[in-house]
Amino acid sequence: MKYLISLLILIPALAWSAPQKGVQRRAAAPKASPKKAASFNGFRVVVVFGQQKSHFTVWQDQRGKFYAVTKGGAPTIGTMSDMNFSFLSAQTREIASLKGANVQTCPRANIQLYQGNRYVQGTCIGLKNQTAARMTELANALATLQ
Repeated sequence: MKYLISLLILIPALAWSAPQKGVQRRAAAPKASPKKAASFNGFRVVVVFGQQKSHFTVWQDQRGKFYAVTKGGAPTIGTMSDMNFSFLSAQTREIASLKGANVQTCPRANIQLYQGNRYVQGTCIGLKNQTAARMTELANALATLQ
């Protein structure tokens, strides 16, 4: 009988001391990544080649100019010079003005350009046109930042 009474008292006390759902904390955002798309001053390039997907992000905020390279794992984050940032930004503006291709026709080998979260341009890898050539050059330039 003593054991039954002690269990009746102990179980509600343990249930009350367990962490509640409303008390759990949210994970903090990465410190070097852009906070919101509205304040995002830069661009993203996604390269899909078979099973491998690479993300390149270039942005500017009040702390400086940065890049991040992700190939399926944790991003490699670094700083950029003003000249490199200006060059890459000019390249993306030129590429955005070119005629693109529908990346749905080549879902396993394509390059996509985003300004913030907005899709701007895309092309299939291996096409013989100016857009594909320029986007491949941009992806190669971004790959050398690592």
